[in-house]
Amino acid sequence: MEVGGTLAAWLLPMLCVLSAVAIEWKWKYPHVHISDFFRADPFNLGITACCAVIFVIPLGWVVAIPAGAIGLGIRAIASDDSRAMWPQRWQARSGLVIAVVFGVFLSGFGGVTEPTGAADWGTPFLTENEEAPPWPASEQHIWIDGSTIIVANHVRLPGTLSAIGSASMILWYLESSGTDEQRLKQAIEQLEGIGFRAEWFSLETTATGLSHDYGDQTLPYTLKHIEIDGNKIAEMVTVAMGMWGGEVRLLTIIKPIDLMSDFLPFESDPYATDYVVPWLEAQ
Repeated sequence: MEVGGTLAAWLLPMLCVLSAVAIEWKWKYPHVHISDFFRADPFNLGITACCAVIFVIPLGWVVAIPAGAIGLGIRAIASDDSRAMWPQRWQARSGLVIAVVFGVFLSGFGGVTEPTGAADWGTPFLTENEEAPPWPASEQHIWIDGSTIIVANHVRLPGTLSAIGSASMILWYLESSGTDEQRLKQAIEQLEGIGFRAEWFSLETTATGLSHDYGDQTLPYTLKHIEIDGNKIAEMVTVAMGMWGGEVRLLTIIKPIDLMSDFLPFESDPYATDYVVPWLEAQ
């Protein structure tokens, strides 16, 4: 599934762009050779080249589209020919951008790999998440280690194939969209006998936008408190690892607060190293 998802993320925007070019050629200029029509507009060449090298662009189309727009604006200012072509070609060029966005959207359905955990964690408690939305594609496994809940989630980041920056991007998205809280509640809902209802929970971010060196890798992480009616009942650490091909692997460790202890759950291990390092070794 990982290979298929990667190929979809790479090829679908390119196929959409080439299809848009071919439709315009067949509809308006069938008397011109397709290669001559394709080369006549530098925008066609540029956006197709971008589709081909999107692997090496950090954050993929999230960066490529705005950067391309700035570059085209500068070129239009500097070149009379480029400026004169825009009134004639703006509809076709806008169509190519829409084709890219459509391709990126479709690529978000591409499959991801199955999460794996450390050998010491044993068999996952749950391996299905029926509540997970189909877009972007994701897989989630949950382990129980004493009173600790471990959630491994593999998710596709649409439009991105480079591993550079994708982990921080997905953590920002989880934070800003409220998806982090939704993921927590989905995990809690599937744990029978825990004694709490998912709608009681809320998250309070303690640390975000930070990173830690977990041996061979430096990964971004977030630390959050889990609260019920303003009372802290647990802490949650989430780390993210970006993979080449557009997949991001997330590990969330949830530890309850011991009301009889003077120490918080992650006070002696603030970066959840005891869980993250074995998880990295198993990848």
